[in-house]
Amino acid sequence: MTSKKQHSVQLKARQAKPKVVTIVPVSGVVGDIKANPVTNQVYFVHNEDEVGILDGKKNKIISNVKVGGGAVFLAVNTRTNRVYSTNFRDATVSVIDGKTHRRIKTIQVGKHPFGIGIHLGSNRIYVANTSGSITIISGISNRVLKTLRVGGSPTLLGINERTNRIYVTNTESDAVHVIDGKSQKVITTIKVGRNPIITPSVNAETNRIYVANNLSRYLSLINGSNNHKSVPILLGRVQSNVAVNPATNRIYVTSAQVEGRGKLFVISGLSNKVLKTLKIPTFTEIAVNPQTNHYFVSDSESNDLFVYSGSTNARIATLRTGKSAGNMTLNTRTNRLYVGNEDSITVVQDRK
Repeated sequence: MTSKKQHSVQLKARQAKPKVVTIVPVSGVVGDIKANPVTNQVYFVHNEDEVGILDGKKNKIISNVKVGGGAVFLAVNTRTNRVYSTNFRDATVSVIDGKTHRRIKTIQVGKHPFGIGIHLGSNRIYVANTSGSITIISGISNRVLKTLRVGGSPTLLGINERTNRIYVTNTESDAVHVIDGKSQKVITTIKVGRNPIITPSVNAETNRIYVANNLSRYLSLINGSNNHKSVPILLGRVQSNVAVNPATNRIYVTSAQVEGRGKLFVISGLSNKVLKTLKIPTFTEIAVNPQTNHYFVSDSESNDLFVYSGSTNARIATLRTGKSAGNMTLNTRTNRLYVGNEDSITVVQDRK
């Protein structure tokens, strides 16, 4: 017979698994999605020109804000409670007040704005315009401070909050532009692999920047302490996503957009070697929770969300989400993961 102690351990193990809390209906496909852990609100793009707001406490949509045409990416300033959306067709950035849920400013930027990021310490917003420039905006005045004309097609960016360095991928020149946030100048441009049309992942703890290459069979590593040429980490597959767990110094790279099943590579940030290779669905997104040491892989062709242990790399749960599990965001205070679906948002409670 099972002892009371064994039963207690088994019960705790079952309780520790992440679970779906609810699925919130949404009008339209959910695009980019971002959480503000301070206010417990979640922002998401839908219907091409709207940013929806989800109350993380009540799990209800509390507002929809009209923004510019072709809204693509979001950035949230948790210190000022401002939300920014890039509007690809309108060549603008919309500024939303997180308290009043109103659009308070529309800022003209370069043609075809795409990726966006915020350096919280300086309250500056960086916008990658695929027409060949990078716009720097003041979060205080909501005015353009500077436009850096770099040519090619700046696409997505990662920011090291500690060093105030901004890393912007350029898919036309297969390079990364490194911006000094203090001087607002491009201090160097580093060659990486082909078509780095994926958001770089920054490990501020080690000052390492990981650039996934959509058409090269290696991941590019940049040492942020010197910003010299990138180091290739051979994977043998093209890449679709990259995420970092700074607490364990593990890097997770997915390889999709290929025929057959995809792959997930678990890389040691210390040795730069692949520790584990897992089979995953063909089209996926990935998110990491450093607090629980879990990582999540969503399957955009099904309703499945796969949860893995970062300690063992074993799958610990398969959760059913809304139709077409896609983009994800994590509220680090509540340990809740929000998964964007075709017409809903799935709320997942993660547990240690």
